[in-house]
Amino acid sequence: MDDHEYSLSDEVIAAVDSGNKIKAIKLLREETGLGLKEAKDLIDALAAERRGDPPIAAAMSEEGGAGGMIKMVIAIAAILAIYFYFFAG
Repeated sequence: MDDHEYSLSDEVIAAVDSGNKIKAIKLLREETGLGLKEAKDLIDALAAERRGDPPIAAAMSEEGGAGGMIKMVIAIAAILAIYFYFFAG
């Protein structure tokens, strides 16, 4: 994310704590003028922090985050292993 820091209102935090991420994103965008993706990323990070998730777990749970990268690397390794086993012998 950017190096900007945003002051989150009590209303945004309450929406996150109640599990209403859509409301929290809407409120955050109204308060800060952030774009949809930036606001969603910030709310997702806040929700993970409030749940007590370690930062790597939050990144791995996001679509296309570290978890997606790990899955892609494993898939490529499996494909290469099959190729070398059957065809490059």
